[in-house]
Amino acid sequence: MQRRDFIKNTSLITTGSLAFANQVLGNSPTKIITPSDMVAGQIVGDRTDLATRQRAVHLDYHTSPYIKGVAEDFDAEAFVKTLKASNINSINIFAKCHHGMSYYPTKVGTVHPGMKRKDLMGEMLEILHRENFRVPIYTPIGWEEDVATKHPEWRQMKKDGTFATASPGADPGAVNQAPWKYNDFSNPEYQDYIEAHLLEILNNYEVDGMWIDILFFHGQGGWSDSAIKVREKYGLLKDTPENAELFDVRVQEQFAERFSKLIKGKAPKASIFYNTPNNMYVMGNEGILRRDFSQTHFEIESLPSGAWGYYHFPRMARRLAHKGKNWCGMTGKFQKMWGDFGGLKPQAALEYECFRSQALGGGNSVGDQLHPRGVLDAESYQMIGAVYGQVAQAESFYQGSVALPQIGVICPNYPGFGDGTSKSEEGVVLMLEELHYDCAMLDDNSDLTTFPLIILPDSVVVTDKLKVKLSERLAKGGKTLISYRSGFDASGNWAMKELPLQHDGEVSAYPTYWKPSAQLSKTRSERVFYSQGLNVKPMGNLKVLVDRVVPYFKRSDNKFCSHFQTPPEKVDSVYPSVVGNDNVVYFSDPIFREYRQSGNVFIRDITQKIIENLIGKPLTGGLQPTIMSVPRKRNNDLIVTLLHYIPIRKSLDIDVIEQGQSFAGETIVLPSKVKSLFCVSTNKTLLPNKDGAFELPMVKGRLLLEAKGYFA
Repeated sequence: MQRRDFIKNTSLITTGSLAFANQVLGNSPTKIITPSDMVAGQIVGDRTDLATRQRAVHLDYHTSPYIKGVAEDFDAEAFVKTLKASNINSINIFAKCHHGMSYYPTKVGTVHPGMKRKDLMGEMLEILHRENFRVPIYTPIGWEEDVATKHPEWRQMKKDGTFATASPGADPGAVNQAPWKYNDFSNPEYQDYIEAHLLEILNNYEVDGMWIDILFFHGQGGWSDSAIKVREKYGLLKDTPENAELFDVRVQEQFAERFSKLIKGKAPKASIFYNTPNNMYVMGNEGILRRDFSQTHFEIESLPSGAWGYYHFPRMARRLAHKGKNWCGMTGKFQKMWGDFGGLKPQAALEYECFRSQALGGGNSVGDQLHPRGVLDAESYQMIGAVYGQVAQAESFYQGSVALPQIGVICPNYPGFGDGTSKSEEGVVLMLEELHYDCAMLDDNSDLTTFPLIILPDSVVVTDKLKVKLSERLAKGGKTLISYRSGFDASGNWAMKELPLQHDGEVSAYPTYWKPSAQLSKTRSERVFYSQGLNVKPMGNLKVLVDRVVPYFKRSDNKFCSHFQTPPEKVDSVYPSVVGNDNVVYFSDPIFREYRQSGNVFIRDITQKIIENLIGKPLTGGLQPTIMSVPRKRNNDLIVTLLHYIPIRKSLDIDVIEQGQSFAGETIVLPSKVKSLFCVSTNKTLLPNKDGAFELPMVKGRLLLEAKGYFA
């Protein structure tokens, strides 16, 4: 029997079916765990419990009013049978879509003119509740074409008086994409319309949760009369990128406060989530954290094959996993982007995306879009079922576990500073993942004292609150790594007086070159650093760790050498690239943005040596950079997840993961107190070899390991 046929004919997870599923998937574990929420084919437990409903599907239905025969082939029994066979225990269904079409008998909005069923949402809700699925209801705010057409006075306005749209297209890469119109949710009349819409749902249906989408402003869209009133209230009338971001956050906060109170008043156990870009800053009370009190959990929308890529999710997960709420990662089954009808990614890609979220302590939500006729794509749910079967099997392995980050990374984002900060953030997390140091993304509200090392990557603005914490840390000899423009306050003044550095502007001739000390590298020749750095002179007890070698001149149209950058000439005797002492290391160059941009492995390897000198080797070492390692503490046990999936840019547009890679021949090095290691994935005990390393078995994709009693 083929895997696809097997999954198709299986209507529930059982111990035997999980064993067989893993056999045909190539993982072959013999330690079988029956999912706790499945008993005799029924999903059990409180369906509103977020903590136990961690295998979700987010079902879009953005269906043009020009399409006829909407939901004409919908069969409720076939619908729920497909979902049960797919190991799902939660599904977001739709009340209304971005086109502004409603899929229930509304008196507030507009029923889709092509609807062939009286109440599609109600039918779905009834049968899903009968089978004990958790069923949040989806509705959009910022993009709703029908109301934008009927009420142009409710649209977001630019300062020049024109309407804000998602031009040239809402979805990057989409073909002939018409722009979505942005609605202004600061408008009191539009908010009253939304309240009537939500009350219609809350009064007439049993609601497990509300999933409220597109709660954000166009970057230039906050200049309607109602938006200006908000700007006046918070002193944000000056037209700056910083004020645009702060304005958006303030409106989101006000909106969420009003409507969370409304929802909880009608459905006290309902989950509430507002989907926006997950804007978080070095200020711990800014961005999405301003409305933290208004939502029950976090979700990270991050489709790797869409605009996000594979390195967006890790940094977001390492922020939100430490904020004290349930969270999940949202990917998609699509080959490319939302609404990619007929596009289906390889199963290995979905495995990696779901296993990664689970390993970091989160749940999962897989995005799909229902065909206008109302029929689920069978092969999509066969694939989701195969992946979620493995996720379910590992749930007890992770139950009660907590993260073990060795390094705290201060968030480099600050309102109005642009996209370069996110690339630095991606770069630092990517580098630390490859070096196998687990990390947590922090802000100025975070406790910095529990981390052996704190990193300020490239552009961290030091707030007053952060300045106090860093000063205390440095005074006590806390290990700290700082790069490039980190350490300045919002006015551009050097805020870390405890660190004796003299900043003299930017490097004039670049790319420059690194020449590390013999203690850091055996390489004695120069290695290029492509990005422009700063001229920083060390003072006090700071020693030069890496010399900066300058080129003969800055390449220009009239003065150049060969085909690329100008070659190195001599060591800069005044301004080195890296300086430090036993506790603090400072990089004059933007090393993390550089690594994300150019993948400069030499830079990573030097940074590895510096980190090892500061705090020692990672908890899980000896692994190839392509293997992701996530250690966690479960009671007194150390548990480790190893993932070996490699995104490959074999297409022009997206990274592709087509298969999991083998662990055969690889080893892992753990602290010497670990005398044996139990491999959950093979049900075998591993013993160290003569070098003290554990040789990994011939398994592909994911390995689950336990060191029993490690923390006893």
